[in-house]
Amino acid sequence: MGVVQAVLGCGRWGSFHLWYGSRVGNRMIGWEPGDAPGFRRLLEERRNEHLRLPPDVTLTTDLGACLRADIVTVTVPAQHWRALARHLSGADLSGSDLVLCMKGMEKETGFRLSQIAAQEGLAPRSLTAWLGPGHPQQFLDGVPSCMLLASESDEATSRLAGIMGSGLIRFYRSRDLVGCEVGAAAKNVVGIAAGLLDGLGKSGLKGALMARAPQEVARLAARLGGDWRSIYGLSHLGDYEATLFSPLSRNRLFGERMAAGSAWSGELAEGVDTSEALLATARRMGLDMPITAMVRAIIDGVIRPDEAISVLFSRPEKEEFPDDFSAG
Repeated sequence: MGVVQAVLGCGRWGSFHLWYGSRVGNRMIGWEPGDAPGFRRLLEERRNEHLRLPPDVTLTTDLGACLRADIVTVTVPAQHWRALARHLSGADLSGSDLVLCMKGMEKETGFRLSQIAAQEGLAPRSLTAWLGPGHPQQFLDGVPSCMLLASESDEATSRLAGIMGSGLIRFYRSRDLVGCEVGAAAKNVVGIAAGLLDGLGKSGLKGALMARAPQEVARLAARLGGDWRSIYGLSHLGDYEATLFSPLSRNRLFGERMAAGSAWSGELAEGVDTSEALLATARRMGLDMPITAMVRAIIDGVIRPDEAISVLFSRPEKEEFPDDFSAG
């Protein structure tokens, strides 16, 4: 009967997963609360601003109907994950692979998304993070990309890559869940910084941003128990083109608009809340994250964007590769 895959959250990214899962031959079911405006449109018209759902995709407001799936894919915003995980805490997920397709850290606690799953008592067959570069609009246009499956279970990522890989998305695999989650969350903050540079007419400084940002993120990943080398892979540096340069990047656009003084809540820019979580975590560990601190100070209105950039780039000169991440 084929693999049954449920998608929890049917927004822009979730609806793409429904489309893509059907494309690779899975039996797809999508869930969203019935009062979500975008989901009402999907239910009534079977489409959104980006795609039309294949006829074999099932949509439901019954969360329980999704919990017997072989693969349970979660695409809700990172800051909504704990509430959903709490709803799932009593469910038997022992026959399901849980795949988290969000990039962020909990604002209030700094916890990674896989940590939240464990804290809420979820016990799936396996837990995997789906990370890396890709915009739904480009995939729908047939533009291929390489993405990443990170899990402590090599068997799980191998099996999932076999089920979900295609000519459109080729999967790499990693056992470093900690480092990959940190890297994926932090790249959204770097995306805001890139947007600030674009908005200030200083895009030429993106080279320096790309050289320095991975170093401060790698230092944090190592201190948290991850492998610093993951930051130079698809979860972080490999996602820079899609996040720091693409006009489709919401984090980059948030930074650009902030630099121009345009009003935007940043609700869909995950880097806004993640910057707070990252900075609080770094401070608890006595680590300096100047780029993250700059982004947070601008968001909080502590400093003007143009002044912040000047301060950041007037810091004392450093060697290009001074850090020994292997020492944690």
